[in-house]
Amino acid sequence: MTDATRGAFRHGLAVCLTALVVGSLHVPQPFLAILAAQLIAGIPCPTVVVFFSRLASAVGGSLCGVAILTLAPNEQWVSLPLFFALAGWGTSFVAKRRDPASAILFCMGIASMVAEGFMFPARDLPFGLAHTASLITASVCSAVAGRIFSFPKIEKPRAHQEPALAIGLAAVAALIVACAVLTTQPTVTVVAAVTTALSLGSGLGVIGQKFLGGLLGAGLAVVFVIIASGAGNDLAFYLLGLTAAIAGFEWLAVRYPKNSPALRQAGAIFAVMGTILPQPEQFMWGSLERMCAVLAGLSIGCAAAWAIKLVQPLSSEEAPRKGFHHS
Repeated sequence: MTDATRGAFRHGLAVCLTALVVGSLHVPQPFLAILAAQLIAGIPCPTVVVFFSRLASAVGGSLCGVAILTLAPNEQWVSLPLFFALAGWGTSFVAKRRDPASAILFCMGIASMVAEGFMFPARDLPFGLAHTASLITASVCSAVAGRIFSFPKIEKPRAHQEPALAIGLAAVAALIVACAVLTTQPTVTVVAAVTTALSLGSGLGVIGQKFLGGLLGAGLAVVFVIIASGAGNDLAFYLLGLTAAIAGFEWLAVRYPKNSPALRQAGAIFAVMGTILPQPEQFMWGSLERMCAVLAGLSIGCAAAWAIKLVQPLSSEEAPRKGFHHS
């Protein structure tokens, strides 16, 4: 079995298992779990210690978000600077000491919690905790898929300076934009922005590919949602289509590495837009709103990375980080 085929099966299995769990349990906004699985399924989880560090990172990010909402529930002049600092330097701290997937889960945890409860903390904190459960589910399913379809032997990636300023700036800017314009999709907007800023780092040359991939994934997701909704509530058909699409993007990304940023970006936006479980007739219309939110978050994350690049130029010798290749 080739690396491309193994990677495709790994991503497909991780997404399928995650969708089955969150769909069966009717987890709110299940797309977050599908997205997390798609982002981290390609990052090796070689030991039990790494696995539990991922779980701890997801929970730790969510708890940081709870702390922000608890300490300053209606004091934006306090909560926004706290969010800026914890999202940026907290993610950088985790990335330096743990694997890339742990950093992704931490930033998704804090971003989803704060975005979900920023407007009405007392009412929406339970939904933020549901997002924590989604991240844990994605971590477990991705680890299982990685054990079944093992990774090729690779060298340990070098340590890199994480773009803390860019992540913090993207988080705050996306939250403000979401509250002002995309009031129904704050979680998607903020998560897309922080993961984009994290994925770019010093690899700003792939911004064009990411936007092209986003448009490709959005177009294919619209077609998939129309076909899936026409098939009614056929869970088997839906899971087969979702799994095949995510697996196909990963197969192409491994087969054509020069275009991998675009293909993996397409897979990420497909995961967000294509998730219409557990009620297809209700969530199919929300996928278009999520598309706008993802593209807005992608734009904000890219703009934040560019802004920090101009203010604080990064070393030209630093290559893009292995593992942080997703939106």
